[in-house]
Order: sequence, then C-alpha cells, then structure tokens
Amino acid sequence: MYLNPSATSWTAPVTDPDGDPRTVHRALPGFAPTPLIEIPELATELGVGRLLVKDEHIRAGLPSFKILGAAWAVFRGLGGTTGTFEDLKIDPDTTLVSATAGNHGRAVAYLAKLLGIKAHIFIPAGTAPGRIEAIRSEGALVDVVDGDYRVAVAQATARADQDPKALHAADVGNSMTPVWATQGYRTIMHEIDDQLAGVEPDLVVVPVGAGSFASTVVSHYRSDGPRPAILTVEPDSAACLLKSLQAGEPVTVPGPHPSVMAGLNAGDVDGHAWPVLKHGVDSAITVTDEDAHEAMRTLAAANVVAGECGAASLAGARNFLATQKLRPDAVVVLISTEGVHDQAAYDAVISR
Repeated sequence: MYLNPSATSWTAPVTDPDGDPRTVHRALPGFAPTPLIEIPELATELGVGRLLVKDEHIRAGLPSFKILGAAWAVFRGLGGTTGTFEDLKIDPDTTLVSATAGNHGRAVAYLAKLLGIKAHIFIPAGTAPGRIEAIRSEGALVDVVDGDYRVAVAQATARADQDPKALHAADVGNSMTPVWATQGYRTIMHEIDDQLAGVEPDLVVVPVGAGSFASTVVSHYRSDGPRPAILTVEPDSAACLLKSLQAGEPVTVPGPHPSVMAGLNAGDVDGHAWPVLKHGVDSAITVTDEDAHEAMRTLAAANVVAGECGAASLAGARNFLATQKLRPDAVVVLISTEGVHDQAAYDAVISR
C-alpha cells in the first residue's frame, strides 16, 4: 500500500479542451449517461454510510468507458474542435492505429467502422481470445504481437509513423491523443457530479492500467469542487503506478503481466498522467486475480455486471478499508470501468 497525506490539498493544473467532448459523445449511437448504483449491503460490509458504483458495463453500446476517450481523441485528431463527426471531412483512406489491452482498441475499431475508415490494432499475446475477437468483430485488422503491452505500443507507433494517412489514436504516449482521451473521460466525472446531486464523496476508487483515466479522476477532484480521497487499484503483477509512487519516479514493471485484469496490465505509467498521479493520488493498492473474481461475484449478486477490471475497484476498496477506516457516514464511489467481453468466462466466474 502507498499513502500520500498531502494529496488532497494539491491543486491540479487543468487545461480546458478546445470544444466540448460531451457534444461528440451525445451524438454517438446509443449514448446515454451510465447509472450510479447504490448498494447498501456493501456499505454495511465496508463500514461506511453509502457506497455507490458508477457502472460502465455498457457505454454507447460497448462494454467499457473507453469509447469516451477514444471518441474525443479521434475527433480532435481528425481536426475537429466543435460539432460532431458529421461535421468533419474525413479522407476515406485514413487508418486509425492503436495498441490496446482490449477496451481502447475495440473503441477505436468501432469508431473506424462508424466513420467508414480502416483500423489497425496491436494487442499483446496472451490477451483473452474474447477481447481479440471483439475487436475483429468491429472490422479491424488485429495484430497479436509477441510481447507485452509495451511491445504492442512500440509496434503501433512504428506502423503509424510509416503511414502518412494513419492517425495514431493512442491513449498512452507522447502525442496529443492521450491528452485528448483524458479530456474525453471527463464526461464520466460530470455525470457522477450530477448524479450525486450535491453530495460530496469521501473516497473515490479507480482501477489503473497506464493511468490516463486515473489522471482524469485526480484532475477533476483536485481542482474546484469536492476533494475526496482517491484510491487507485492495480493487479499485483502489474503495479507500475504503486511502485512509481513509492519510488517517487516512474518505474517500469517488466512483462509479461499474467493477470485476468487484462485492461490493467500495463508496465509503465503514461508520461502525461504521471505528474498528476504523483501529486494527487492519496492511496494506491494492489489486488489479486481472486480478489477481482470475488468482487465480480459480489457485484453480480447486487445486479451490477462487472468484468475483472471493473470489479477491481471493489476488490481494492475491500483491501484498503480492511486497515484504513473511514467515518461511519462516509460516501464511497467505486468506478467500475468495464463489463463482459466473454460471456462464458464471466458465467464461469460468477457460478463458482
């Protein structure tokens, strides 16, 4: 575990986006705000006043929140600032290129299909077949690389660099698209604020891979408005953020990272995200695969569908609150970032 007692008082530098990502999001087929679900039984278990789950198991027809970042990043990358995709003139020979651990790649592939252009996605070997096939189902060319997520990123970068008509729609790295992706994720935070209707959370729990989304959460709560404690959660086999926070500088966790929490299997913290996370994260913790599976079963019993990455937030809250107590009237928000990619595998976990 990592603790930073000064994080809550830090103020994040926030740059407003050129344009409103929510305008683009609302124009996506099937878009609607995702629910914030209160689970009193879990509040009782964890010894807090209220526990609510931001349920991202279906977002604009896809099984994760990633479409929010991908949509804004692609829109901006294609030259948009105002309006929606319908207002852009897009070269039909454009190819969207990205590395992924699953969710972001599917979102990029879906957008390519929506826009009538091509997608080329690079994904690490060992990724669950259901995640790979889901990306292919969107019509993308998928390369399964011999290596971990870092290798996939390197190959995607090389592919994009050699094609003048490619847009590198990355959510990590040194380009602008990761920055735009974090701006796109703000839609989740705006929805949570609206759904809490003035109630200020005491603890917000967010799963972490490379940290782009977590940096959005930190930036939101370290500017104007509520300043809850922020707990980040990672697989014990890929805890690049926790190790970096402990070291005070970015630390690489060499792969492979054999965890069922595939979307969190990153060996490096994103460079854009690191300064925000370093100063603004209160606590970081790791969870095991079995912790995640047990959390999936608990959430399913409360009629919340969560995949391994989404359920990591509950698993992390359980581990954290076993030793770090909150006030008995505290309000805890868990962000469940994904739903089901492989129904048979999900059913097998839930039935155990």
